Amino acid sequence: MKYIVCNSEQAVYNRVYDELERFIEDGAVFSFSDKIINSQFTKRIINEYVSGKYSYKHVIFLGQKEIAGIYKEEDKSIYRSMKKNVYDKLRVEYNNLYYPENTTNECVSRYKEVLENYPIDVALVFMDSSGYILNYNKISEDNRNVHTYKVSAREKNEIRKRHAIDVKSDSIISIGFDDIMSARNIFLIALGRDKKEHVAGIFSDEENDSVIAYLKKHPNLVVFVDKEAGFKSEDEVAKIIKSKNSKKRKAELERQKRLKEVTKEEEK
Repeated sequence: MKYIVCNSEQAVYNRVYDELERFIEDGAVFSFSDKIINSQFTKRIINEYVSGKYSYKHVIFLGQKEIAGIYKEEDKSIYRSMKKNVYDKLRVEYNNLYYPENTTNECVSRYKEVLENYPIDVALVFMDSSGYILNYNKISEDNRNVHTYKVSAREKNEIRKRHAIDVKSDSIISIGFDDIMSARNIFLIALGRDKKEHVAGIFSDEENDSVIAYLKKHPNLVVFVDKEAGFKSEDEVAKIIKSKNSKKRKAELERQKRLKEVTKEEEK
């Protein structure tokens, strides 16, 4: 795990883009939360495309959620909003854009196939208040894979503000946590003081069904926080991670030692 603390929200987004640059190449597969709209991250990625630094013609983008019961090409969809605000400005080929839909019985299985066919290189997700990620703070069988869920009044209001969409549907179709965990790299962004307690949970040894406890098992998790959300400094966290890794190595050596002793006894 990598833990990055920045002085401000804008600095966080700049650092997220800096980390993403290593993966920008033809054939890359990215899955970005729609919360990047109008952020410094989006400004950076568009400005550096315009300057000619990168091309996104052959980069694939997989959406994380969509309003259920509508066709994504409709004006009032998250897909169309992301096209307008991000993908069109990067000149992404439309046949490289995939978003979930929920208009027929086959839609869920079809998007599962898309996720299987295009392994994600970088999944960019946000932590909300109360430790929610992808609208959940607990892992269950219902939210591990592509699924629909009942949309809350709070989320409807967020979609209305971000995308200028008056959500009529009562459901959202979303990717799940196993889909996120299958990504080669996860970028988790936490901004604001109300995330601090939940960021601290990343470093807890407690085993539970929380989203944080699940995601922190990923070998290539990068956590980006501003000072308000920061659990500790980068140096302090580096020491914590080093200590945890040392304990794991010692435990593994002890396990191997006991295994050898048992094997010797059996051979006798």
